Amino acid sequence: MNNLAIAGKPEDLALTTHVCRGNYHSTWASQGDYAPIAPFLFAQENVDAFYLEFDDERSGNFEPLKYMAEGKKVVLGLVTTKNPRLEDKQTIIARIHEAARYIPLDRLCLSPQCGFASCEIGNKLTEMQQWAKLALVKEIAEEVWGK
Repeated sequence: MNNLAIAGKPEDLALTTHVCRGNYHSTWASQGDYAPIAPFLFAQENVDAFYLEFDDERSGNFEPLKYMAEGKKVVLGLVTTKNPRLEDKQTIIARIHEAARYIPLDRLCLSPQCGFASCEIGNKLTEMQQWAKLALVKEIAEEVWGK
């Protein structure tokens, strides 16, 4: 259905998709590994990149990334927006390298797992805590990718 909706898009239009598991006031709506959908979604959806949540055990491991179609980018949502605890930098870097066993590092990116609010009420983080998470993402990206 998604491929039909985006058929005929302009060549210079980049499209991405986010597989969301819910983000309402620091809670989630679903859980589960990407394995059941990976052979279809990752291999067949005609988007340029996938924003995927990997901030906790709800998302499973990185093995389903082996189904990712050639040339697609994967944005690893490794930094949670659901709680204010700042992730350990080295743990996140290790997880990026773990994902790189399935997708080349130059096709991986890093972001928070979802937006900081999917509704007006937002998540249970202060503005300063949100900025700290974004600063951590930037710091890690510069260290891993040198940008």
